[in-house]
Amino acid sequence: MILEKFFTDKYDTQTVFVNPDVTFGEFKKFVVGQKKAFENQQAANVVLLCEDYFDFAVNFFAAIFARKNIYLLTDKTRLNQLGFEYILPNVPEACDGEFEGDFDSADIMINLFTSGSTGVPKNIGKTLRNLEIEAQGTVDEFDFPQDVIIASTTSSAHSYGVAFNFILPFYGGFRINQKKIEFPEQFDIQEDYVLISTPSFMEKLAKYDFVFENAPKKIFLAGAKLKDETYDYFARFSDVTDIYGSTETGNIAFKRGGGIFTSICGVQVYAAEDGRITVESDFFPAEKMVLNDIIEKISEREFVLKKRTDRIVKILEKRISLDELENNLRTHSSVQDCHCFVYDEKLCCAVVSDDVTKKAADFKRFLAGFSEILPKKWRILYEIPKTVSGKIDTAKLRKIFGSNLSLPFVFSRKCDSQNAQIDMVFKADSNFFNGHFNGVPVLPGVVQLYYARFFAEDVFGLELPCNEAKKVKFSNVMKPDTRVTLSFTNKEKSVEFTYLADDKIFSSGIFVK
Repeated sequence: MILEKFFTDKYDTQTVFVNPDVTFGEFKKFVVGQKKAFENQQAANVVLLCEDYFDFAVNFFAAIFARKNIYLLTDKTRLNQLGFEYILPNVPEACDGEFEGDFDSADIMINLFTSGSTGVPKNIGKTLRNLEIEAQGTVDEFDFPQDVIIASTTSSAHSYGVAFNFILPFYGGFRINQKKIEFPEQFDIQEDYVLISTPSFMEKLAKYDFVFENAPKKIFLAGAKLKDETYDYFARFSDVTDIYGSTETGNIAFKRGGGIFTSICGVQVYAAEDGRITVESDFFPAEKMVLNDIIEKISEREFVLKKRTDRIVKILEKRISLDELENNLRTHSSVQDCHCFVYDEKLCCAVVSDDVTKKAADFKRFLAGFSEILPKKWRILYEIPKTVSGKIDTAKLRKIFGSNLSLPFVFSRKCDSQNAQIDMVFKADSNFFNGHFNGVPVLPGVVQLYYARFFAEDVFGLELPCNEAKKVKFSNVMKPDTRVTLSFTNKEKSVEFTYLADDKIFSSGIFVK
């Protein structure tokens, strides 16, 4: 049904994008231009990494009309794992032309990838018709305002994003906000809108008591477990819906607070013999799909999630539930969040704590009261890192746990697209003070550079070249347990950093992008 709109001028005057406004007729010209560009290239595959919603939509439809295979990817580091030739689209240009040929949405395959915590990502294929049926189920289930704008904080290149950011508005005739919302000041939409986001993004807003100038009519969240306190905070402003689903099945069910999920229109859910959730719908090509979540059925459409079978690991010949470890650790008064996982054959635990006096040994002793098997490696973090889809960022956790350096304790951080300030302290028991210098410990310059680069990449989502630091200056000695602010200015071709406390500058420099 979506493709039919391209073969008529009936919809050409309708606005499909806002900020800035683009009509469907103008949008079609960009699709024609990109279609011709694709047809001039031999590769049969188009990989979409676009963060810009307009570019994503243009390239998606252009690939269909150029009869190319479509692959959606959220992580460009996965490109070298694809194993085939592909086109990475340039910025589209408008061109006059018409659309010709027969296109059946049931024959058009869209290739997505699981977020996969390890190894090569798993390719999940769905047809455009599957996605259209899913959009119809979403429209049937939820009462969308008629002239609403769809705004989002997420990428369109994963299952949740492509369903809500892209297919839903094109199928339902809703307008799309062109700007991906990454920072609080970007909530400047004056008309009625629906927000598509993740629990991790909204948790950050709630943490700083953010208040909308114009609250969204609805907020849809997916990608990770939604905390009750986050739901309660935003339910004061909007209709908040927690979506449960997977890359394989698409969206499955929803809830508004509490623990009981209701299956979405067009989805049937039941428990297999081992308790795992089994899903049947036309949102995916297979007859049915069995996932790793254990459920308890409440009624025909309602169920409760119990646990995940893939979070049971074997350590020292004993089976350990990572969920149980985390739940027990969260009862500690100083633990705000935590995540346990296996890395390099060792049980690891990342802890978010607001108490600078606590050490990993304190949390380990506390957990010993619940479990005989304890994590071997610990890190105390400001937050558990998340991907663009709101899931645990295992790649970033491996980077953190793969380093032998002690982490600084972060009290707070504030950032937007141009500036960031991180309030931190390098604790006296950090391993990089050993021998530097005996009796008079000083923070090594190489450690300052390492963490300046580490946090710059983290807050701005960058990959900075190695050894590309300029104008590095060490002005004052930084001693352990000194509370400092690491300040950044993000420019077009560089990132400037400064370590300071009050008016005293310890070091500064520039990273070249």
